[in-house]
Amino acid sequence: MLLVGTADGLFDLALDGTAERRALAGSDVRSVSGDWAVADGWVMALETGAATAMPDGLAPQCLVAIEGGRALVGTGDARIVEVGGPEGPTRDRLFDAVPTRSGWSTPWGGPPATRSLAVGPGGTYAGVHVGGVWCRRPAQWIEVVPAEADDHQVVCSGDVVAVAAAIGVGQSDDRGRTWHWSDDGLHARYCRAVAVAEGWLLASASTGPATTEGAVYRRPLGDPEAPFARCGEGEGHQGLPRAFPHNVDTFDLAAAGPLVAVGTPVGGLHLSEDSGATWRTIAAALPGVHCVSFAV
Repeated sequence: MLLVGTADGLFDLALDGTAERRALAGSDVRSVSGDWAVADGWVMALETGAATAMPDGLAPQCLVAIEGGRALVGTGDARIVEVGGPEGPTRDRLFDAVPTRSGWSTPWGGPPATRSLAVGPGGTYAGVHVGGVWCRRPAQWIEVVPAEADDHQVVCSGDVVAVAAAIGVGQSDDRGRTWHWSDDGLHARYCRAVAVAEGWLLASASTGPATTEGAVYRRPLGDPEAPFARCGEGEGHQGLPRAFPHNVDTFDLAAAGPLVAVGTPVGGLHLSEDSGATWRTIAAALPGVHCVSFAV
């Protein structure tokens, strides 16, 4: 099942594109994970339809579902809030205390934000735009990718942690302790989205924030030295464009096992069932897609 957040609500789609359920009609859904979504500036519990406001006027940007029916929410001003617990929304005070946060900034002069979150065996990872990628240890948060990388998304699968950034794609096979960075094979190094599929690392790349040429690439997960190969080229790729006139943005690319999905702001949804080797288009007229996720 695919969860697809759009400019007009959340769609549950079967792998053939059939709509199984629609929720939050009329809402602008920007992030979805498990039974939680960010819609119209609220955090929504999909099972109950209840809306949760963030403390201290913080604006939710992203979220990740965690055990116990709860979720971690990344917000503006680069904060993290836990929701779904009996105590109500709770700020992560250890993340508030990260000593370098006073130096975080953005190219346009606005405040940084927690842009993506991921949870794996190595802990919780928070990608701050523009403040680096951080991993939560029992007593503190540790920087694992510096702010200069200009990260846009962090994901993890087992011990593998991957980051899409303005300097290319980072892959760590040891939970963020060491990294291999590469833009080999990409037509440009600016990357907004990344996903880990069965045996493969996928990423989107473009010429910059206002690009007219974005594309999706993949390379073997076990060979970080290998160049990326562009998806949408050659036999079997007709279901995915070779190039998009826009970025494939953070959360527009998702994977689970051999399944990979790519959504577009013009309502297209493309699916691979073999880790990006071949593709088919399963929807072409959805409201603008902002995020995709697999229900597992």
